[in-house]
Amino acid sequence: MRSKMRLSSQNLSELLKSPQYDGFLDNFHTRPFKKGSIISIPDVSGNEVFIVSAGRLRVYLSYEGREFTLCYLDEGDIFSTHTRAFIEAAKDSLVMLTSAQAFRQQLAAHPEISLLMTGILGEVLGSSWDVIEGLIFHDATSRLTAFIVSLGRERGQRIGAGVEFECDLTMEDISLVIGATRQTTSSLFNILIKEGDLTRIAKNKFIISDIDALATRLSVYKK
Repeated sequence: MRSKMRLSSQNLSELLKSPQYDGFLDNFHTRPFKKGSIISIPDVSGNEVFIVSAGRLRVYLSYEGREFTLCYLDEGDIFSTHTRAFIEAAKDSLVMLTSAQAFRQQLAAHPEISLLMTGILGEVLGSSWDVIEGLIFHDATSRLTAFIVSLGRERGQRIGAGVEFECDLTMEDISLVIGATRQTTSSLFNILIKEGDLTRIAKNKFIISDIDALATRLSVYKK
């Protein structure tokens, strides 16, 4: 399971400030969105391309009253409203938008941007398969463990006590990522802490005592 926290290592909003991309953003307009605001709804929103200028957006699926987080878009990430996913502001955010038609015209001169967007969409597709595979084949313990291992490997730093990483998601946010209730997620999280696999050293900072051993246990959980 991917951590779903950042899809691209390239901050596109910074890249497009380079002289070689002069004029690329002329057709974009900036809109603010308050935390919790819905930015895009499947089959309702227009066909636009957007770049996150500030804040964080959540891309998710909704089915019969349940929500499944596919990924988060952070500053510099690019995405489209023309998908079957909902998009909401996870924080107060600024978003630069343009029509898909205007964007395609710009891509003719800068095809490398298209490759970057294709990579992000590929990551979202992979997250969709993670959701399906996790709900069908794996239990909540396995899904939470996989999420924590992924965070540690993608964002962590090895120290004497293990792998230290930051996670500013709430327990509710994490429950939507792994497809479990908040109560179940909180209980499983506390079990990992009680058993010594995970240590909370600050509000949003944790240490995984032995990330390789925790990853190995995933094969046990999946049976």
